Amino acid sequence: MPPGTRSSKATLANQAKEILFLAFVTLSLTTPSVVRGPFTWLPLIRVPGQMPGLLPTIQETPLNLGPLALLPGLALVAWALARAVERPALPWSWGRPGISLPLAGMTLLMVIGLKPTINRRTLLTLLALGLMWWGYLFVINERPRLTVPLSLIIVIQSAVAVGQFALQRELGLSWLGEPPLDPQLSGTCVLLARGQRWLRAYGLGGHPNLLGALLSVLLLTIIDDVAGARRWAQVWFTLVGSAGLLGLLTTFSRSAWLAFGLGILFWLVRRLRIVSRSDEQPGSFRLQQVSQLWRRWRRYTQFIIPMILGLAFLFSFHDLVASRFLRLETPIEARSIEDRQVDANLALQLIEQHPWTGVGVQNYLPAVRAIEPDSRAVHNVILLAAAELGLLGAALWLWLAVSGLTRPLAPGWVPWIAMLTVGLFDIALFPTNSWYAAVLFGLLAAHVSLPPRPRRQTP
Repeated sequence: MPPGTRSSKATLANQAKEILFLAFVTLSLTTPSVVRGPFTWLPLIRVPGQMPGLLPTIQETPLNLGPLALLPGLALVAWALARAVERPALPWSWGRPGISLPLAGMTLLMVIGLKPTINRRTLLTLLALGLMWWGYLFVINERPRLTVPLSLIIVIQSAVAVGQFALQRELGLSWLGEPPLDPQLSGTCVLLARGQRWLRAYGLGGHPNLLGALLSVLLLTIIDDVAGARRWAQVWFTLVGSAGLLGLLTTFSRSAWLAFGLGILFWLVRRLRIVSRSDEQPGSFRLQQVSQLWRRWRRYTQFIIPMILGLAFLFSFHDLVASRFLRLETPIEARSIEDRQVDANLALQLIEQHPWTGVGVQNYLPAVRAIEPDSRAVHNVILLAAAELGLLGAALWLWLAVSGLTRPLAPGWVPWIAMLTVGLFDIALFPTNSWYAAVLFGLLAAHVSLPPRPRRQTP
């Protein structure tokens, strides 16, 4: 094959693999369901409902798959073709052993715990694990430019969230997968303040806590690029930051707010060089660096406007914020806290009954409801991992968590801290919880496994 032909094929395959991957990431993090939204547009395949062995909602809802459902397969084919064309130039990598080994161990435990039959649990688990590893390995080996698609996801999800909170109902975007929302209906996530029920924003997701976790982690994932923006990019990132922060606030998710706050704190610590770089002497932090940042505040206007808008929102709805953090005696908050305590105790009972094997991945609810029929999912990742995968699974999760924390110079260190913080109070980002979580967790694990970014020279 002539060198020019081979080079053009490699270029085409490289462009296709990245475009298709980024398109799938954007679609997967804005689409909540396979039975509604973009995956069902212009259906090519129709599967009637009430079919055993499919997803729980699919059992009752007809499944219509359109052209966009082919996107993951096309992206994988393009990646395989690009690797085949450029294999000599692109050696394969599994990432840092401290990340890849515990991730592989947890995956093995999950697969071993599955029954060798085609059922809902098997399909959901294999789908989640496949998406997680695909995202992880693609980012490790191909280093795609994720800032623009992640920014687009933030803007889309946040715009829907702010609209839902402002109107106190859904926006009529069922064609995009938006769920029906009515704050007066039982089961809808609301606040009690000013003598009424206030709808918490869902975005295009299935729960405010899931949306809050998604936005907090995505904002922290792109924050270094936001800080380094110049000229016209500052305008775009001002919009992204403003929309993302307002969207995060309208979820009223305590775990997401805490995660984002800690992430910002640790990002500032690293930005101000309190955590010294490997090529600098310890203790090189100087007060004049703070004063330099202050003098150059015009370079950080993309942070100032979002901060003003965020403070204005908190001031305008201070009583709603207080109902989540201070007035915990309201019926909704009191029951939420009580339920979480009960669920944690039930999870400990399951761990005592199955300390080594666990009850199996995605088998927590059936197992815990055999003890207490009115139980819900436990809101702690370590307890969930121990209950489903046994103590070995919990140990692997802790190994993975600590390995990421020990890499403060990695580009994914700050969002990794946020993800672990969310995991102390919610399981929204546990990789088998949803495809949101699976895709996002793979991206986070890859970013915390990557080497530090090249150091920028400052005048």
